[in-house]
Amino acid sequence: MGAIKSPTKNNRKKINPHEILLKAIHSERDRRFLESQHYYCKGIELLRDFVNNTRNTRTVKRYYEHILQYIERSKSVYAQVEKLLKTGEFLKSTQIQEDSQGHSYETLIGEYFEADVHEIYLEEPYLQRPYQVENLVIFLEMAVKKCPRLKFVKLLTNRVGNDANLRDIQGSLRLRGIEFIVERDPRQHDRKVALSTGIVKKIGRGLHIFKAANSTYSLGICDYDFRRCLKTDVDVWRSGRK
Repeated sequence: MGAIKSPTKNNRKKINPHEILLKAIHSERDRRFLESQHYYCKGIELLRDFVNNTRNTRTVKRYYEHILQYIERSKSVYAQVEKLLKTGEFLKSTQIQEDSQGHSYETLIGEYFEADVHEIYLEEPYLQRPYQVENLVIFLEMAVKKCPRLKFVKLLTNRVGNDANLRDIQGSLRLRGIEFIVERDPRQHDRKVALSTGIVKKIGRGLHIFKAANSTYSLGICDYDFRRCLKTDVDVWRSGRK
């Protein structure tokens, strides 16, 4: 899948860049700027690939003009995304003490996941171990349940232990009409959650704030409010986006 693994050149030839860019325009009109940014980037890259493999001078010139037009159009989208991810007004800070309970994702930050949220941006560098992927699934379950209009989730991570796990998540979300995009950056170490409503949350330990349950059949296996937690801070901001 393109979101999990970069497509080969042969696969790219089968993708129509104009369809991708049309998605970018529609997403932009609907103010889904994370989704629009993704499709502009992908569509422009595909057009560049086409131009690089074309020898017809007139065709190259025409498509190069299209590329410049789309790059110019995408600038406002990139500006909106930058505003979304930038912290602005400080709203709330929560200190989680070592071994404390009652801090499931829903209890801790669920109040900000509402019907008006249609995009989520997540920075979580560590998804190598099974329990870390499970934490991601639990987070996404909460988001899907509380955000009925959710259409797009972008994950920025350092590296992943097993791509098949993310493909499973991607397929599960797609069944609900939600696009799940994964990007990797080996330098990525920050943790952040940004919602399209302008709420930005920074959790010191990211999604991985829970300790293991006491036993296989103890409280906390399913309901993470019963899990003991690691010491960390959770800060909530309102971004500069209007």
